[in-house]
Amino acid sequence: MNTRRPAFRAVLWFAGLIALLAGCALPPNAAPARVPLLLISLDAFRWDYPTLHSEDTPRLRELARTGASAASLIPVFPSNTFANHYTIVTGLYPAHHGIINNRFFDPKLGRPFVYNVTPISSQSVWWRGEPIWVTAGRQGRISATSFWPGSEAVIRGRRPDFWKPFDLKAKFEDRMEELVGWMKLPPDKRPAIVTFYLELTNAAGHAYGPASPELGAAAQTVDRQIGTLLDRLQAEGVAFNVMVVSDHGMADVALDRVAVVDDYLDLTKVQVDFDESVLGLRPLDGDVDGLLRALAKLPPHYRVYRAADLPARFHLSGTDRIPPVWVVPDEGWEIYRKSTLDPVRANFHKGQHGYDPAYPSMHGILIASGPSFRAGGLVVDSVENVHVYNLMCAALGLKPAPNDGDDRLVKALLK
Repeated sequence: MNTRRPAFRAVLWFAGLIALLAGCALPPNAAPARVPLLLISLDAFRWDYPTLHSEDTPRLRELARTGASAASLIPVFPSNTFANHYTIVTGLYPAHHGIINNRFFDPKLGRPFVYNVTPISSQSVWWRGEPIWVTAGRQGRISATSFWPGSEAVIRGRRPDFWKPFDLKAKFEDRMEELVGWMKLPPDKRPAIVTFYLELTNAAGHAYGPASPELGAAAQTVDRQIGTLLDRLQAEGVAFNVMVVSDHGMADVALDRVAVVDDYLDLTKVQVDFDESVLGLRPLDGDVDGLLRALAKLPPHYRVYRAADLPARFHLSGTDRIPPVWVVPDEGWEIYRKSTLDPVRANFHKGQHGYDPAYPSMHGILIASGPSFRAGGLVVDSVENVHVYNLMCAALGLKPAPNDGDDRLVKALLK
């Protein structure tokens, strides 16, 4: 008779009981520890800049070569800054998150949204949906933003735990030190998601054009800034994931490819919600048909639409913030009011965005690197930026809010 077997079984039973009790002692919603996610946005950094300005972007090319990336990141329409930044962090098309352009008009409120007037753009009433920092906060996680459209407003009763008003004059070095400080906090106080915005390539692209030496110099600067920031975090022993994105690209423009809307309309009879690379109009007398007839005289480089007839791929329906008449120029063409064109004629910019996302020149970048992402230079097909929110949530172990994206990037880029 083997007297050792019952004793062995007793040991196994006791060990199993201890393991069971230990498991029960965990909080009911306990999850494995996850490293923070750093989301860096390079405004107007076109998808092909790492090739077009290859000598100026060694760190970005290294990140892509050792991590994972998309061939390009496709913006929402209009391909402008505020609509796309907010889509990236909500997973919603502009008609659903409310920020349909950098400027627009809300008939119910009876007033305009103006992106660069903080007392207006920081009001909660404009911002719909749930940005990633709100998703994190609702699930007990901490967030920080070093500038991001929407982060200055109270949305669903929350702001990021760490945030400050946008300041274009803020020094990179000061912002970097602040971010490093956040990332060095004890784990229970450290942000799970941190956003960091860099604007320089947008300003250079507008002023000098996407292929200019000045744009190359701006790309070199932000590339060095990214390298400095990542090196600093690594030197501090901070584990993190990083995603580098851009909101849109940039196309060449010229003064001889501009239509002046005053030449076709009596502007005392129409409200202009926005102009430049796309024109949104509201007839004050409600005569949409008359407005369309007048705009039919525009040159063939301009497509005129009723809002209801806009291409379905623009996803612009379901909100009265969308003006009833749109003029959508071809790539590189613009349409201005005389009052907005005259002040800039002498120093007319050489680059513009806001165009149809079908143009590759409007595409941005998506690079992901870190312990949660696939490595080895994986490149996936071009992808709409509406899917980025779900990828961030998956990397952070968050349950995403309802959104317009799917899990294609989760399956493609996450380990």
